[in-house]
Amino acid sequence: MSKFIKKLALFVAVATLSMIAVVLFDYFVIGSQYKYSYQASLIDKVERLESIKEPKIILVGHSNLAFGINSEEIENAIGMPVVNLGLHGGLGNAYHEQIAKLGINEGDIVVVCHSEFSDTDEIGDPMLAWITYDYNNQLWPIIREKDYKAMLRAYPKYLRKSYLRWILRMGDKDPGGSYSRSAFNKYGDIIYRPADEQLDVEKLFSETSVEVPEINDICINRLNELYEYCRERGATMVVAGYPVPYGQYSDFTEEDFEDFKFKLDDMLDCDVISDYTDYFYPYDFFYNAKLHLTEEGAEVRTKQLISDLENWLEKR
Repeated sequence: MSKFIKKLALFVAVATLSMIAVVLFDYFVIGSQYKYSYQASLIDKVERLESIKEPKIILVGHSNLAFGINSEEIENAIGMPVVNLGLHGGLGNAYHEQIAKLGINEGDIVVVCHSEFSDTDEIGDPMLAWITYDYNNQLWPIIREKDYKAMLRAYPKYLRKSYLRWILRMGDKDPGGSYSRSAFNKYGDIIYRPADEQLDVEKLFSETSVEVPEINDICINRLNELYEYCRERGATMVVAGYPVPYGQYSDFTEEDFEDFKFKLDDMLDCDVISDYTDYFYPYDFFYNAKLHLTEEGAEVRTKQLISDLENWLEKR
């Protein structure tokens, strides 16, 4: 029995040391393999977030913001620096809210532009979260303790992909197109939308379901906690609209979204500053996904958000 225990202990020790060696090799030799990717734009967004010490507007949400806002116009209209933290819906609402916490200060206005309010308070895609983190240590505080288990499970897959990119020398190349770090401007907005990525929007929306968002207590409670987090730091938070494709394939009405806003208003502690029907846009305003706007669409959406912010500020 003692021989078996010794062999088992030796096996565990060798396996543990091997794992440590693999992780160290990945960290110090292979390193970052996604430094020019779309996800790597978060490094620049967070640097801007943390570098602005004066009161600022922080836009929180996923790619509906990345592909749907002209931050410079908001900055000029409201007179406050703007940081667009919009990234990727696959990361989940909670992940994007955690990003904002890296730089919420006194006088800030946090504008949440979620397109769904019934999440499970988990990272939607832990593998995508690893690609986003990619050994950029300044981003690790975004990961909550409750996320560690899911992140650990996804690590082997991330490790394999990193090794492959390293072997094929893919990690030091700009992928080009709109899904790259270079497609963003200093505010965190996508400004490069190549024509060959424009989808046939009629086909897209004839095959894509667009629904009125459901609301659950998990999401609402977390947003109310974020609102309180902002208040404790002398900042404030509001919820604003997101682009809604509206046309012949829509199976919802304006009344459906009016009811949705009424419920949201009733459940949230913060102000909902938008009428969601003001964000109903024709299909030709969309670029390559159901929440991604063309440059023209982004300009119209930006003007609406400016109007919503100005009306809210005036009422305050």
